[in-house]
Order: sequence, then structure tokens, then C-alpha cells
Amino acid sequence: MKDNNLIDRAVSASARYLELRGYEVLEQNWSPEGSEESVPLIAYDDDVLVFIDVTVRNGFEGFVPESETDREAMEILAAKYLAQADDEPNFEVRFDIISMMVVGESRAMLKHHINAFSEAA
Repeated sequence: MKDNNLIDRAVSASARYLELRGYEVLEQNWSPEGSEESVPLIAYDDDVLVFIDVTVRNGFEGFVPESETDREAMEILAAKYLAQADDEPNFEVRFDIISMMVVGESRAMLKHHINAFSEAA
């Protein structure tokens, strides 16, 4: 069972983390009209539009592996976002994952997987 409060807190903490690193957060928990699926964070990293999945574990279970993020679902949501964007798409798109392990009431470890879906060997 998902703990929505924990997920919401993880998304908010991830947004703060990104902003401290110079990202411009555009959306939190964006979903297309009529869809139950959402992209936790959408941000600009310089001139790159980044779609970011946020995964969270409570306790010492370890970080969530990148493979647990549904690549196809993220790509479809990104396409829907781009289809309704006002601006002419003139930028690179990237997919990141932020994995968080909550280790205390106000403490967590965070791992930022940049370009998580790359095919690099």
C-alpha cells in the first residue's frame, strides 16, 4: 500500500534538492487530464527538459533500483506533456530518477540518477 503522505514529502524534498542545484522546477505531480498516472517532477536543467520519477522507501530497505521505474509509461507521459506545451519544443529531453531512503523523521538519503534511461554500457 502506498503512503501518499510519504510520497508527497519525497517529491517536495526532491524539488528542493533540484532547486538547490540550479534546476528550475516547472511541475510537481503533473498528470494529463483524465489520467491517474503522473510525473512526479518536471524541470529544466539549463536547456534540457527533465522528466523525473521519484521513488521512496521508508527504512533501511535500500534505494529503489532504476529498473523499477516504468520507462514506457514515463515516455508516454512526457509525450503528452510536450503535445500540450505552449512553447515550440526546441530543447533536449532527459529522464532522471530520484531514489530516496527515509532513515528518520526528518532525515533521508537521496540518490539522483541522471539520464537514467540511457543505453550507455
